Amino acid sequence: MEEVQTRLQKIGLDETTIKNTLKGKNALKSILQTLDLVGINECDKKIGNLLYEMSQNLTEALDNRRALLAKYIVEGKISNKLQLEGALEYLRTHTHLEQVPAQDFEKAAGVGIVVTPEQIKNTVAEFLQSKQDLKTIRYTYNFSEYTKQVRTLLPFAEGKLLTQELNQQIEAILGPKTEEDLKAAKTQTKKPQQQQQQQQQQLEQQGEEEDDCKFDISKLVARDLATTVNSEQLLNWRKQNFPYEVLTRFPPEPNGYLHIGHAKSINFNFRLAQHYKGVTYLRFDDTNPEKECQEFIDNIKENLRFLGYTPFKTTHASDNFGKLYDYAVQLIQKGKAYCCFLSKEESSKLRTDLKPSPYRDTQPAENLEIFRKMKMGYYKENEVCLRAKIDPTHPNPTLRDPAIFRIRFTPHPHQGDKWCIYPLYDFTHCICDSIEGITHSCCTLEFEVRRDLYYWFLKELDLYRPFVWEFSRLNVSNTVLSKRKLHHLVFNNIVDGWDDPRILTLNGLRRRGYTADSINKFCDLISVTRKGNENFIGMHVLESCIRKDLDIKAPRTMAILEPIVAIIDNVAEDFSEELEVAIIPRNPQKGNRKILLTKQVYLDRNDVRTEDHPDFWGVAPGKIIGLKQCGPFKVLSVTANEVHLERLGKDVKPKGFLHWLSVKEATPCVVRLYDYLFEAYDPNELEDYIKGINPNSKIVCANALMHKDLLNSKPEDKLQFERLGYFNLDFDSKDGKFIWNRTVTLQEKDKIKAIAQVDGKQVQKKDVPQQKKDNTKKEAKKE
Repeated sequence: MEEVQTRLQKIGLDETTIKNTLKGKNALKSILQTLDLVGINECDKKIGNLLYEMSQNLTEALDNRRALLAKYIVEGKISNKLQLEGALEYLRTHTHLEQVPAQDFEKAAGVGIVVTPEQIKNTVAEFLQSKQDLKTIRYTYNFSEYTKQVRTLLPFAEGKLLTQELNQQIEAILGPKTEEDLKAAKTQTKKPQQQQQQQQQQLEQQGEEEDDCKFDISKLVARDLATTVNSEQLLNWRKQNFPYEVLTRFPPEPNGYLHIGHAKSINFNFRLAQHYKGVTYLRFDDTNPEKECQEFIDNIKENLRFLGYTPFKTTHASDNFGKLYDYAVQLIQKGKAYCCFLSKEESSKLRTDLKPSPYRDTQPAENLEIFRKMKMGYYKENEVCLRAKIDPTHPNPTLRDPAIFRIRFTPHPHQGDKWCIYPLYDFTHCICDSIEGITHSCCTLEFEVRRDLYYWFLKELDLYRPFVWEFSRLNVSNTVLSKRKLHHLVFNNIVDGWDDPRILTLNGLRRRGYTADSINKFCDLISVTRKGNENFIGMHVLESCIRKDLDIKAPRTMAILEPIVAIIDNVAEDFSEELEVAIIPRNPQKGNRKILLTKQVYLDRNDVRTEDHPDFWGVAPGKIIGLKQCGPFKVLSVTANEVHLERLGKDVKPKGFLHWLSVKEATPCVVRLYDYLFEAYDPNELEDYIKGINPNSKIVCANALMHKDLLNSKPEDKLQFERLGYFNLDFDSKDGKFIWNRTVTLQEKDKIKAIAQVDGKQVQKKDVPQQKKDNTKKEAKKE
């Protein structure tokens, strides 16, 4: 590893980049592959950083262009990030080309374009002449906006020279700043709160602009293919059969439970269609009966209902098996498909070696007879398959005579035992899109390499061709979304089923307490881009969405995780004081609730110490504390099982306020404290991702107490336990047993480690109520 680190240093990468690269298996593999390809162990910093940037932006579909890009960088033809971005974008939109035309590629990358200081000077001068109001607004102009506008005029100019020239010419026009200029700048300065409000407005406006862009179909342009063009006859066919300008689909394979990544796709497809007054299909791509079942189909439908989406129609790819069989027959008759008796291993080796199958030239009549026998069940599983006859030497592996029908003697969850041959996804997907009149077939970037195959089938069958656009797959930190890995977690009992609140299946999110509004808001917030499948969204973004949603919806109450009795010594045995508190402070219309303060109350053992410490803000001998809604108390004594308090006058100001429950109003419950399932930001980078499981991702407080007013709560009721977070009543709550799942803590900074006693064991635990100075000050202000 030291040799690798030294090598990265010698190409000019900074220490932070090296550190992050060494942590990431894929990032490290990509840059080393590039360096080995060009035979570089040491180079200029500028070249090294460009090679690194290129390596991190290569998708699977572009991997065969690595040598081309590296050559241009090493030779100095691509010498800055702007040129690299232009080159990458060109290649992303032209993956169908076997050979990259040098002239078009170099034009897109700005190769050979040298922007001289004189050109920059003249362009800036012309630009400023067009700004007739500059002398009026003087130094209150928006410099970043000016820079952006000049950059569009000189896209490959060096940024530093451009900004320097812009600054110099503006100062030459306006002269030095006067007292009036300084005064105007001072007047523009906002107070911090005003600045935050302005920033929030800008973010909201930016979000609206992004939404407009997100649903602008003219911007959904990825690359041009001649095979995508519809004839006038095909366009007329679609117009006659489908009245909608935009028709999208959400096409899950019913072989598992949907997760947050599917929610992003659902949100995008439905909202894109709605934006143009169109509609969206729910189509089950059910071509693999071995992994599909009715349970998954029913659950997917329920998930869509939960998120608030109603499909225009619900269809099954399997409903089209008859048509797909007929289309396969057409390909055989045209000499564009053949039956192949090679084993999977034999075929894979030939495809890797770019060699044809020995069955490739079988005559159509013989292929038709074999295919008919396949349908009748004459052959065994894996004995023969039907392949498209395209090009065994094609640089795109998906076009090397892919299989399109195979034999499976497995009953289908929707079709029963009607079929024993099943079409494969690539053949099925494009044809179903076409016959359903889909206008925009949107999928994630890993399918980009399959787009050529998508259009090959439609061209050969002369079918209507939808527009295909790929977007980046969703990755969320501290979890896994791979269906394979989720299966492993569930079937090896590492998590508690598909609805475990620690995994981001929609069932798990719902059980944890996430609302449909918060999930849809998250999907709107992250939007859709084509920036690659390696980018991650921090879990805190999702958590922020649910906090904002529940802040105005969730009733407030109190609960105790680990109870310890506190006795107020200076009140009578039968003391009882009724207090009135707001149900939802931010929503006064929800009214108030009443709680009792009695001689004996429960405190949380996590807030109690028998010995004081200067950094501790909770209950310890001699301290002044506050109980929420009750005012200040002095701690007289603390033992392992009991606390004695003295109630003080309201003129005493404690540093913080603690939650509590009256002994007379407390009733048992179970509280589950959930944290991130994985400690690693990206568990996929670990050699064994299972070893990255967070041992404290689920902590059960079996002896917790809640207020008796909650005895009428129903599963999925949501509330805030003050100081502890937002909670959701679990589906397991029945027969008088109440189980609360923590959805999220109150603040992101509440996620701090502390020692706590749980079920009689001393553990390292996150999210235990801590006496933090910042928090207690806020609580004091509320009081």
